[in-house]
Amino acid sequence: MSKNDQEKIIKFFSKNKILVVSDVLKGRDKFAADWMLVILKKDKDSFKWALKDINTVMNIFGQGDIRITREGSLKIGQIGMQRKGGDAGRESAKMLQFKINPCLLFNGD
Repeated sequence: MSKNDQEKIIKFFSKNKILVVSDVLKGRDKFAADWMLVILKKDKDSFKWALKDINTVMNIFGQGDIRITREGSLKIGQIGMQRKGGDAGRESAKMLQFKINPCLLFNGD
């Protein structure tokens, strides 16, 4: 991808960052989430959990710049975005996939 195209993508997502982060993590309308629950299994018999309100979650994962990684994925704050792929050429391989590290919700606890 050309440097010019990369700059256009970064500019678009920078301008629309709050909307994108909200759509990815919270959703819209009657299905919008108010909370996020993460359960971390530590070993066979123990776990810890975090329940955070969605605005806190959006602040945590939305922190940071918009950038393109060496591998060509887009990072929107702490959210990774890439083409889904891996579907043997089916239409679903053209979809976008968003990835987060839920362990970020445990920092500071």
